[in-house]
Amino acid sequence: MRRTRETRGPTYGATDRATYGATDDATYGATDGSAYCRRSASSKLRVMPTPAPLIGADLTAYDALRAAAVCFPRSGRHHLEFTGPKAADALTGLVTNDVLALEIGHGQYAAALTAKGRIVADLRILRVAQERYLTSTSDAAWPGWRDLVRKFVNPRLAKYAEVELGTIAVHGPLAHTVVTGALATLGTSSPLTAVHAPYACTAIMLDDQELFVVESPELGRLPGLELVVPPELASRLLEAITRAEGVVMGTDALWDVARVENGRPAWGRDMDETTIPQEANLGDLNALSFNKGCYTGQETVARIHFRGHVNRHLRVITSDVPLPVPSELHADDGKVIGDIRSSVISPSLGPLAIAMVRRELAPGDTVHVPMSDAAPVSARITSIAGPLPPA
Repeated sequence: MRRTRETRGPTYGATDRATYGATDDATYGATDGSAYCRRSASSKLRVMPTPAPLIGADLTAYDALRAAAVCFPRSGRHHLEFTGPKAADALTGLVTNDVLALEIGHGQYAAALTAKGRIVADLRILRVAQERYLTSTSDAAWPGWRDLVRKFVNPRLAKYAEVELGTIAVHGPLAHTVVTGALATLGTSSPLTAVHAPYACTAIMLDDQELFVVESPELGRLPGLELVVPPELASRLLEAITRAEGVVMGTDALWDVARVENGRPAWGRDMDETTIPQEANLGDLNALSFNKGCYTGQETVARIHFRGHVNRHLRVITSDVPLPVPSELHADDGKVIGDIRSSVISPSLGPLAIAMVRRELAPGDTVHVPMSDAAPVSARITSIAGPLPPA
């Protein structure tokens, strides 16, 4: 495995070691609807064009997601490897999930927070050996995670280094069969031949190089595996996978449609460093532990869980026309009650969006989206954060 330079930073002690001892009933999030979706200057949320429908090969691949398998080369992933006897302690003090509870061959989803409990990054953590952990983040979340590690992890106690790895995701009902067959053609195998627990992982060898096979829940109800591989192996594995019968290539546009259909938030799109974990439904995604020790930003998360609530949260909304990003959501009286973060056109479900909405909105409620060149458009809150039921 190729390692880049170790990104050393100054040595700091742990801070914000908050207890669960909140004494007041706390509420969090915007409370003034009139200022609801005026994003702060520090917001990292991106402005996106109004979505276009999937066409051509993407439509074929959309059908394959439900009938066969689709291969997605997942560019823009960043990996940090933590090693040594203090690796787990260093990680668990930085994230919302319980790294100390991970067994070898298991993984978890988590978030890293500011001292005030806002999300600076979401990440995946895999325990790949006794004293070895591999974290993975997106391009958008990488700077926040990298900087937090540099600030709080003493490399003399817990070594960490960025490692150069590529990611190939295969999703669909035949994903495990396809990956098993592709590995066999290359002379190796994986024990993950059927659906396992989310983020179950195993290390295997190919041409004397190590790669990882990971159970991926990234697209909700669509089964999936990820191959996390050295760059030298990526093209061979991609070729072996795409030679399998029924496998088609997927694009970022298709990935986004499947992600929104399943209510899966993306950092930089649906959440950023102004977002509290419960607002992004990270508890529903099993990214929060309330039984672990202290971590940065814990006080806010714990107070909300035990004594309060957030005033807004992400929900999937449906409409009859594509919705631009960003857009405000208005109540019948014109009051601003939310904003749209991600927007797609699903071939089977029609226009969908992930929006941050006031918690008072109930499933089935109608909201209104002002349009710059047309009359306002009506949209409906879904009954759950995701996934939506199959068409």
